[in-house]
This record gives sequence, structure tokens and C-alpha cells, in this order.
Amino acid sequence: MKEAGRAGLPARFSKMQMVEKMKELFCSQITSFEIVTLYTRGMRHMDECEIVMKDGQAEVSRYDIRYEDGEDRRVLGQRAVCSAEQVLDLLNRCGMLSWDSFDGQHPKDVMDGTMFRLEAVVNGGRKISARGSENFPRHYRDFTAGLYEILRQQPASQPENA
Repeated sequence: MKEAGRAGLPARFSKMQMVEKMKELFCSQITSFEIVTLYTRGMRHMDECEIVMKDGQAEVSRYDIRYEDGEDRRVLGQRAVCSAEQVLDLLNRCGMLSWDSFDGQHPKDVMDGTMFRLEAVVNGGRKISARGSENFPRHYRDFTAGLYEILRQQPASQPENA
């Protein structure tokens, strides 16, 4: 049986393996992403923005959520493709790693507002989830502004069912 070393790693890990594992455990930056999904809901709207890695590029899509025939349907509103570096820069500028487990309770005496839920898979499998109701993590508005800026970089695609 192998003896346990630092950070719960086997003692026979090479120094290089140890360094890589420590980077993974204590990484303060997002270095990769698989998917980032932001759901927003207000009094008269529901939409979903999704960022997915495809062929080394980031595909950013915005869907309108419409209630039709007794169910919610995702209808593509806009789609753009940009570099993964542009998305990584946005995620890190907004401090998305610090959003994990954010639960912004609805403020007292506020009758309506916008609710959000964010789910992301970054850095090779690390999951980030956050939610709130008219209470958002730091730099949330910078993140949504950045998403819409990416979508404005290209003309809106033809609406289609997704």
C-alpha cells in the first residue's frame, strides 16, 4: 500500500505530477471550459445563454424560452463564434470561480425582478453553480454585458428550433 503524501496524493507521485495536481486543486483562474449556461427569468421573459467549446472555438448562443403547446421550448435568437481566449478572458475578468455556491436571496420588500441560475463546467471538470433573485454575484452585469457584446459581433443567425 502506498503511503499518503502531501495533499492526499500518493507519496510516489513525481514532483511534476504533484505540481500539476496542486495547480488543478488551487487554480485561481479558469484555464478551460466545456460549457457555461446562464438562465434568466423576469416578469415577461425567459432566456438562456450558452457557451460551448466546439472545434477549439467558443460558440455563444442565446435562446428565447417560449411556452408553446404545453411546454417550454428553446428558440434560437442569436449565435456567434469567437475565440476561446475571448471567453476565458471574460470569465476571469468577472471572477466566475468565486461565484460557485452563490445563493442570492431575494431582497426584502422587492416585489419583482430578475432571477438567474448559472451552471458551468471548467478546468477539466470543475463545476460552478450559482443562483439568485434580484441579488447577483460581483461582476454579474459585466458578464452579461460581455456575452451580449460577443453576440453583437456577428449578425444574428436565422431563428430556428434548437
